[in-house]
Amino acid sequence: MEIREIAPGRDEALVRELLSIQQAAYAVEAALIGDDRIPPLHETLDALRSAPLRWLGAFQQEALIGAIGWSEEDSLVDIDRLLVDPAAHRRGAGRGLVAAVLVIAGHRRVVVATGRDNRPARRLYEGLGFVRTDELEAIPGLWITRYAHARPGSATSDRVERAGRTAGWDEDLAPGQRVLLRRWLPGATLVREHSWGLVATRVVEVSWAGSRFIVKAGGAEDRHIARELHAHRTWLRPWTDRGRAPTLVHGSIQEKILVTRYLPGDLVLGTAHAEQPDTYRQAGELLALLHAQTSVLNDDYERRENERSLAWLGRPHRIPASTVARLRAEIADWPTPPAILVPTHGDWQPRNWLIHHGVVSIIDFGRAALRPALTDFARLAVQEFRRDPRLEAAFLDGYGADPREPGAWHRTLVRNAIGTAAWAHQVGDEAFEAQGHRMLAEVLTAGPA
Repeated sequence: MEIREIAPGRDEALVRELLSIQQAAYAVEAALIGDDRIPPLHETLDALRSAPLRWLGAFQQEALIGAIGWSEEDSLVDIDRLLVDPAAHRRGAGRGLVAAVLVIAGHRRVVVATGRDNRPARRLYEGLGFVRTDELEAIPGLWITRYAHARPGSATSDRVERAGRTAGWDEDLAPGQRVLLRRWLPGATLVREHSWGLVATRVVEVSWAGSRFIVKAGGAEDRHIARELHAHRTWLRPWTDRGRAPTLVHGSIQEKILVTRYLPGDLVLGTAHAEQPDTYRQAGELLALLHAQTSVLNDDYERRENERSLAWLGRPHRIPASTVARLRAEIADWPTPPAILVPTHGDWQPRNWLIHHGVVSIIDFGRAALRPALTDFARLAVQEFRRDPRLEAAFLDGYGADPREPGAWHRTLVRNAIGTAAWAHQVGDEAFEAQGHRMLAEVLTAGPA
């Protein structure tokens, strides 16, 4: 992904493309907040063309996938709008665009507003260091939340630091989680919110006793914290010994909470590193270390995974009935050979990789489990490898022999497509759901090897 300055007022084709993305992006927000009275949703081409804003665009292989527009004064930068094509969600475009404006702003104050009920946008801004200043009823019944970004040493920064100590940032944790956290890190202060906002898991960066930590707390139905704790205690030594994964400090399976030491770095997703082969070479090397630790032969894995896919098809989703029937018939005909299982990450992709001084490290182990090695290739194959074969070649250069046996690989891609489409529908992530439907169409068209 490339982020560069654009001038839609001087480029007719660009402004038309920008308007199309703006309408699609704000239609998603309208659905999230239950109100379509968002002014940019109804803006005309002429109004967009003449808007007195500076613009950055995010491009994927020269296709515009997002943009950010802002106005500025000597001491203030006001982000007017952030637009990401729904088809390009979860690629880091929004985060990358906001981060680029923060760099341009320097030591100026940066402000932004978003719909009060737009949780994904609010998580994005809070994850980048913005702090809520107030709420405003822009028009009757339509509430927005306003944010300001803290700059080190500024008056805003001082206010934010005081707010972090007094605002009770941990009050929305479960009572047992609060008790443990206040015992483990008494008086810890909030540094930054890192939660994605789509599920109940809370991820925050805190400061305590002169050091920084990451706190991850699961909701009542969470099953990922236990997996993450098991991974930390069983499989992460090859990475932690090299400083390539965070080290566990505290954890409780019963209360669904853990604390790790903060690992410096920026998410690879949304940066230039996401397009660089060396990033993938390092990721391949790290994955090989994880997979090489142990292996077990399991006679029941394939049958269980088939049942899991059928269970997804039995839950609410928007997969067409004809496709569901085809999937059920295909799954019924699949063989169920014994499978070799190894420790896997379960969500191996740039959004779970950090980069620091050119070195890749790994986070988020809530999906770690014993599975076939090829399953950790699946997310990359339908995203990064699909758009740039150089990245796949570099990854394999780091990893070693390709474990993707054709029959097992086809079954894995079908299962992942079903799970993506159904899970994304369940949590309301329409862009990710659309990706799941695309994955289904492609794998069914390709057919078994």
